Amino acid sequence: MLLTPQSQAVLLLNVSLGKSDTGGSKPLARGEWARFAAWLHDNGLEPSVLLKGDLDALLEGWEDRTVTRERLRALLNRGAALGLSLERWERAGLWVLTRSDADYPERLKWRLGRSAPAVLFGCGNRALLGRGGIAVVGSRNAGGDDLAFALKLGADAAAEGYSLVSGGARGIDRHAMQGALERDGTALGVLADSLLRSAMAADYRRYILSGDLALVSPFNPEARFHVGNAMARNACIYCLADAAVVVCSETGKGGTWTGAVENLENRWVPLWAAPDSASGSGNAELVEKGARRLEPGPFSQLMADAPPAGPLFRKEPEPFAPEPPRHGTLAEAAPPPFGEPPQADDGLYTLFLARLADLTAEKPVGVRRIAESLQLRPGQVEDWMRRALTEGRVLAGKRQRQYAILPDAAHIPAKSDLYALFVDRTVSIVSAEPMPTAGIAERLRVTKPQATEWLRRAATDGRLVRRGNLGYGTAEATLFGNNT
Repeated sequence: MLLTPQSQAVLLLNVSLGKSDTGGSKPLARGEWARFAAWLHDNGLEPSVLLKGDLDALLEGWEDRTVTRERLRALLNRGAALGLSLERWERAGLWVLTRSDADYPERLKWRLGRSAPAVLFGCGNRALLGRGGIAVVGSRNAGGDDLAFALKLGADAAAEGYSLVSGGARGIDRHAMQGALERDGTALGVLADSLLRSAMAADYRRYILSGDLALVSPFNPEARFHVGNAMARNACIYCLADAAVVVCSETGKGGTWTGAVENLENRWVPLWAAPDSASGSGNAELVEKGARRLEPGPFSQLMADAPPAGPLFRKEPEPFAPEPPRHGTLAEAAPPPFGEPPQADDGLYTLFLARLADLTAEKPVGVRRIAESLQLRPGQVEDWMRRALTEGRVLAGKRQRQYAILPDAAHIPAKSDLYALFVDRTVSIVSAEPMPTAGIAERLRVTKPQATEWLRRAATDGRLVRRGNLGYGTAEATLFGNNT
């Protein structure tokens, strides 16, 4: 597993390694790490220097009642144990991200500041960490009606092009994820325990391999369930989403209630509570505390009140800049595959900006009108709009979720059709061999639901052919007859 010395030091200081954590070598709690990381930053030090320098000299002036030099030294001396763990996790297809890594989700930094997890373990499509979407949460012991409702919420989110974010626990969480994945959508599960076991589970594995699912956890991948961990990961669920729905909760107790109240207090994302007449239900009280009652309607209405994820919400500067990866001393990485990976195609996004310039020539317009005018899924519009906001290509109007493009943000004629361009680019991509939907979506930088809709249409139009598990290929005839 390829790790920088920076990441190695952060892992040693923050991650439990099971039986090796004895005596004074208990890993730093989140607040302890925040204090120590701030001190390192203020003194011009990076975690990586702790692996090779004179620790006493480096930490001169550091005084803390719980984070002692002896404890830090014991944690940093766990290199051999960490190396064995990394090898085991890598064999299962897991990856590791620390705050200094470029792929670490900016949403967590923006919304949680120094309280964001120092380390994230995961498997699957890590691009889903930055996609946002709808968080759906609820009780582990939900009734049949609530489970069916969660399943439908997941499917509806996928149908509109939104990714599904949830906690991956049994009950509401898993049913919502199942609904999204079975509808050809994408899902992000933020787990409190057993990431390693979940990554190997048959129910998840095929979606992980197809790029439709990512599982992530701020805790050791082999950690067992602990109530404290379940509570602590609630913030990650909300902060990795754009809006959230509570299907069912119990007043004053349980992780669902605690996480929802914490989100309302911190105002991370808009929160909706589903109608729930069950005895002891906490949803009505959540509405009294500031949540909104979930009414029937498309998710685009829900997202209309979701604040854009961007630097505006960043609370703290990032203390340690990313450093270029190199082979670590604890675990060597496998050599890179032959050849360069294919480059993503930005043609559709560029055309979208040009068409948006036409739509907003006179006044800002909303997401729903953009989607209708350009025959796009609302989730695809949201995905491109978040990127355009980050790049400074669009401005938000006076009314929420209305946008206008900035002058000179688009430089190509807007006469082309997005679907036609998608098909042309796809034909070029799959001319040599078929490619699955997830791969095409990644190459052309569109959401998987949008790619699925266009690919099915192209197959109906005779431009492409579905070739079973291989994905889509071209429809040209061969010497042996038509490829279909």
